[in-house]
Amino acid sequence: MKKRAQAMLGAAVLAAAGSAATVVAAEPPLKTLPLRQDIWITGTIQRGSEQDVPGDHTSLRLDRPSTSPCNDRVVTDIVLGKAGAPDPLLLLPYLGQRVAVRGRVICPDSGIRFTPTPDFVFPIY
Repeated sequence: MKKRAQAMLGAAVLAAAGSAATVVAAEPPLKTLPLRQDIWITGTIQRGSEQDVPGDHTSLRLDRPSTSPCNDRVVTDIVLGKAGAPDPLLLLPYLGQRVAVRGRVICPDSGIRFTPTPDFVFPIY
């Protein structure tokens, strides 16, 4: 009887350990975007809203959420701009398209920005 109880306890411990590992594996940690380095990033180009940043601008809705290097918050949408100022015409020809684009993440006083290199934008179909 004692051996049977020990075997059942061992099986329960193994089952609990296996399910805990599954839960951890299901939610990988978010990656932090590198700051001031050339990176490739994918997402959909969209027109920004007044809610996030005042004025007319374009933004990149990321394919996968990431962590901002500016304030360690989760980022799903990054305003496109040059030298920290939003640019309403930046990548406007790709509006509504999913793209891969090369550029740099910067942290001006107004929040996170992505400065793309317009020569390195590729639509993803």
